[in-house]
Amino acid sequence: MIDVVVIGAGAAGLAAARRLREAGVHFQLIEAKSRIGGRAFTDSSTLGFPVDLGCHWLHSPALNPFAQLAEGYGFRCRRGSQSVAVAKDGRLLDAARLADCIARVDACFARIAAGGGRAEDCAVADLFAEPGPWHELFEAMFILKQGLPAASVSARDFAGYVWEGDDWPVLDGLGALVARHGDDLPVSLSTPAERIAWGGKSGVAVETPRGRIEASAAIVTVSTGVLQAARIRFDPPLPGWKQSAIAALPMGSSNKVAIGFERNVFGAVDTMLLTPDLGSHEAIEYVLRPDGRDAVVAFIDGPFGKAVASQGPRAMADYALGRLAEIFGAELPRHAREPLLAVNWDEDPDIRGCYAAAIPGAAESRKILAEPVEGRLFFAGEATSVPYAGDVHGAHFSGIAAAETAIEALRW
Repeated sequence: MIDVVVIGAGAAGLAAARRLREAGVHFQLIEAKSRIGGRAFTDSSTLGFPVDLGCHWLHSPALNPFAQLAEGYGFRCRRGSQSVAVAKDGRLLDAARLADCIARVDACFARIAAGGGRAEDCAVADLFAEPGPWHELFEAMFILKQGLPAASVSARDFAGYVWEGDDWPVLDGLGALVARHGDDLPVSLSTPAERIAWGGKSGVAVETPRGRIEASAAIVTVSTGVLQAARIRFDPPLPGWKQSAIAALPMGSSNKVAIGFERNVFGAVDTMLLTPDLGSHEAIEYVLRPDGRDAVVAFIDGPFGKAVASQGPRAMADYALGRLAEIFGAELPRHAREPLLAVNWDEDPDIRGCYAAAIPGAAESRKILAEPVEGRLFFAGEATSVPYAGDVHGAHFSGIAAAETAIEALRW
C-alpha cells in the first residue's frame, strides 16, 4: 500500500504530487489522458506556432508562481497591458467611444466587487436592476470571463476573485509551461480512476483499467464537470454535504478555434484583444495576430458558444470568420489557411467545461468542496480556490494545500 494516490495530472495534481515528493511521501499520480496538464494544453504543431487550447494568460502575475517559473524555464511572456478594441455594428470604436465603453464596463465589474459583500448572496444579474449604457456588452464580457451568464452565477463567489495587475499571455504556451514544470514527475498516463472505495476502516482503493491502487488517502483533482457526470464512482457515495457542493459548482463553457491566414488581413495591428458587441448572449472574443503572426484565436463562450461548438470545428471557424468579415471586410475568410485548430472542452469526457462557478446562494461551495472526507479523501482544483477560481495558479495552490493537509492527516 502506498501513502497517497493523486487523481488527475492537471495543474492541481502536479502541484500536489510535487509537494508530496518534497515531503518524502510515497505517492502515485494517475491521469486519464495520454498527456499531463489537463485544461492547460498547448498545441505547437498544427498551425506551426504555439496555441493554448486552454488557459493562456498569467493572471495577477505578481502573485502567480508561473510568472517566475516562466522566467526560469525561458518561456516568453508579453508583459504589461494589452491593446484592446471593441466593435459595434461592424466598426471598431474610436478612441473616445472605446474609453467610455471600457469605463462603463469596468464600473459594472466594480459593482460586483462591492455588491458581493451583501448579507444575502444573489445572482450577479440582480445587482443591475437598472442597466446603464453598454450593459449588454458587459453581460457578454461577463460570460467571456466566467463561461456562464450573469443570471446563473453567485455575486459573492465572483467578487471573491482576486484581480491584480495586467494579464500576461505566455507566448510559448502556458500549457507547455505547466507541462514543463511537471515533466520530471512520475505519472501513469491513460489511467482513469473509475471507482474509489473508501468505506472500509482505513485507506482507499482506486480501481482503474490498469489495476487496483491501494493507498492510505486519495487527492481528487478532477473537474466538477467530471464529478457531476459520475465519471468516478465513489463507494460508498460521497456524503450529502459534499455532493451538494459539487452540484453547486457547474462548469462554464469556453471553446476556442485558431485560424491562420496566408497574409496579414488586419492591417496595422500587432497583437490585439477584440470584443465585438453582439448582444448580451453572443459572447465571442478574438486575439488578433497573436505574437505578431498572421492568425487569430477566437474564444466562443457561454451557452451560445456551447451550441456553436457542438456543430464541430468547421462551424466554429465559419462563425468566427463571419463575424470578423463584418468588421474587416468580406474578403477576409478567403485568406484563411487550412488546417484550423479547435477545441470543445464541453464534450471532452475528462473535463466537461472550462471552469467552475458557484450558483447564486452557494458562494461557500468552493470551501466546502475543498474539505476532506474522513481524513482519507482530499479535493483540489481550480473549483476549490476562492481567490483564483478558474485560474491555473489557483489550481496549483489548491494542489499544494490538499497535499499538505493529507500529509498532516497521515502523521496522525
